[in-house]
Amino acid sequence: MTNVSTNGTEPDKADGDATPVPTDLDPGVEGRVMHCVVGGAHAFILKISSFFGLAPLRFESKSNGFSVGISNAMCIYSYILVTILVFFTIFGLVAEINVGIEMSVRMSSRMSQFVSTCDVLVVVITAGAGVYGAPKRMRNMLKFMESVASVDNSIGAHYSLVTERKLCAILLAILIFFSVLIADDFCFYALQAKKMDRQWDVVTNYIGFYLLWYVVMILELQFAFTALSVRARFQAVNDALVLTARHISVPVEKINDPASLNIFAIRAAPESRRRANNVTLLVDSMPGKEHAVIIRNTVTKEQKLVVPPCEAIRRLACLHSALCNVVHRIDNSYGLPLIVILISTLLHLIVTPYFLIMEIIVSTHRIHFLVLQFLWCATHIIRMFVVVEPCHYTITEGKRTEELVCRLMTSTPSTGMLPSRLELFSRQLMLQSISYSPMGMCTLDRPLIASVLGAVTTYLVILIQFQRYDS
Repeated sequence: MTNVSTNGTEPDKADGDATPVPTDLDPGVEGRVMHCVVGGAHAFILKISSFFGLAPLRFESKSNGFSVGISNAMCIYSYILVTILVFFTIFGLVAEINVGIEMSVRMSSRMSQFVSTCDVLVVVITAGAGVYGAPKRMRNMLKFMESVASVDNSIGAHYSLVTERKLCAILLAILIFFSVLIADDFCFYALQAKKMDRQWDVVTNYIGFYLLWYVVMILELQFAFTALSVRARFQAVNDALVLTARHISVPVEKINDPASLNIFAIRAAPESRRRANNVTLLVDSMPGKEHAVIIRNTVTKEQKLVVPPCEAIRRLACLHSALCNVVHRIDNSYGLPLIVILISTLLHLIVTPYFLIMEIIVSTHRIHFLVLQFLWCATHIIRMFVVVEPCHYTITEGKRTEELVCRLMTSTPSTGMLPSRLELFSRQLMLQSISYSPMGMCTLDRPLIASVLGAVTTYLVILIQFQRYDS
């Protein structure tokens, strides 16, 4: 869970207040120093990111979590860490190339030497882009957090300890699997080098490379975690639209139980005290601004609209606009790292199957190597899905919003203020599209996966043909 705090005091809330929901693009947000109180899965991913230089934050223990903010000391630590790892990786790559194809355990031919060099360099570039841009990303995260929090306050979001534990368990399982794979791969090549009495050379040459792999994996999980948090808020806004439609007797969708917003969960009370309120995820307000409540949870855990449907549509449009701004800010913050990650995934999906196919063709009966390469292939495919699927789900929620507003427009009476509110909302949806397009080079959606797999197949055929010619 996360508690977004500012240096202001919390004004009294009024359910019927029509004050617009503040967004992360408000002038006051840009100039304020902000901090968060995090706990659960959010604290878990941020602490791991901090250790690997991807979240230069300071953590101060609080009664309900950890207070986090940008730390200059951690920024210096991040830069030094990645610089040392990059230096050792490049040094090891050059040393391994100088050994020659006769003595190298990973570069047994000219083609495999070229492919392995690309493999190492793409990991170096990805890790460097992730760590050197981390301070800017974390500052942006603290700024857009309030817009995410305003959604939780307005729609009566709730917190589930069970879901929080499941999130932590999933993150831990992914890290354990990746750690076992890295250790197994490292030990395999060290044992192969032992036959030529080069095991310690291989260890020193590749230790930096394998540590940088952790940086790449954590960076991808960090982005996925952030994108899923925003997707959860778009889903909550859509559920609120469905509830609003029910109040005006427009059955657009079946109302399901509200999902708990654990990812990037924002707690509703100030640090020093908690309100006895039926809204369990709230936010500390900006000075002079208020988060307008649209839905409250009743004693029986049912959601209840506390404002007229017309006002609810207006406020939901404001929340939707704020979340669109958050998407654009995330897109800008992760633009370069995402492009490098996509190129990295493409190259690894070419390199790893190449080694797997060549091992089958050569038929040296190294079953352990075949299993390792198969697991790496599966890992790279999962990496691509980890980056693309949260974005796909977010885009799907955006399309769901358009469908709900369209059905409301065609089903509501033509009199009163509600049709005009829906008309404004529909125009807003036309102007504010939901998509992740890092640096404008591509859109992170499922068609991208099909394009990548097609490119992988083409380049694999070319590489294998070159290998046959080289032989």
